[in-house]
Amino acid sequence: MGDYGPVRSLFATRRARLAARTLLYAGAVGVGLPLATSQMLVGTIRATTLDPWPPWEETEVAADGLRLRAWLARGEPDRAAAVVVHGLGDSLESYVEVGAVLHARGHTVLLLDLRGHGGSDGRLTTLGALERDDVRAALRALRERGSGERGFVLLGVSMGAVAVLRAAAVEPDVRAVVAEAPYDSYRGTVSHHARLFYGLPEWFPLMPAAIAVAEWRAGFDADDVDAVEAARRTKAPLLLIVDGEDSRMPEGVVRRVYDAHPGPKRLWVAPGAPHSGASVASGYWDTVLAFLEGAGV
Repeated sequence: MGDYGPVRSLFATRRARLAARTLLYAGAVGVGLPLATSQMLVGTIRATTLDPWPPWEETEVAADGLRLRAWLARGEPDRAAAVVVHGLGDSLESYVEVGAVLHARGHTVLLLDLRGHGGSDGRLTTLGALERDDVRAALRALRERGSGERGFVLLGVSMGAVAVLRAAAVEPDVRAVVAEAPYDSYRGTVSHHARLFYGLPEWFPLMPAAIAVAEWRAGFDADDVDAVEAARRTKAPLLLIVDGEDSRMPEGVVRRVYDAHPGPKRLWVAPGAPHSGASVASGYWDTVLAFLEGAGV
């Protein structure tokens, strides 16, 4: 048996034991709590997946060594191809009807499961940071299939809206972007949601610490995830959609993205729509299709 005398002597006094407990509790709060909170930022929820039905065919997109599930419906070669991207905790199945309308208009349409969602590889989400790479990988895949000669229409919702905006800022052949309920910046939306759901003030240090842990766990830079800056750099026409009953990405947040875009652009408030619910609101397709016509796609 080892000699534990020196160790016991460290805790021989009440003051020493109190100091040890203080250090233990401080470590639990200073490390454990941000680590646990970071799971809310990088954790995903897998939605149920289905087998495709005509005209959809299942295909794969490769991004950062991950296999991403996608559904593809081939359209007319003289139309821009469309990529449709879901939000957090969702999957491509939620946008089959949206894709069907675009396909009926003649577009080749690719519905994409972002990393960590649906049937795609990955365990973590970055709320639009690395998901931009997923969108860019989808564009590459369509080009390789000969479907990108007329450029692209990008349609994204919530996290997907941020991903498509950030992709459009760096992809020269994007011809139109439809972004529903994007947030303004990663740090901004984390602060907003912490206040909205948990009543935490902006000065409270937990969320910045949780963001730092999330960056380390998922391998991204939160300061790079800025939809306002992406809109400023996007040359394609932009339709921004505000969900009328959305407290998570309210009109004031979406307008910051709108104000940054140089134009052509349009802002539409979907009446009565909850978060990510604009596609079933009255006037959605009139607005989207009129925008695409105006953008020449």
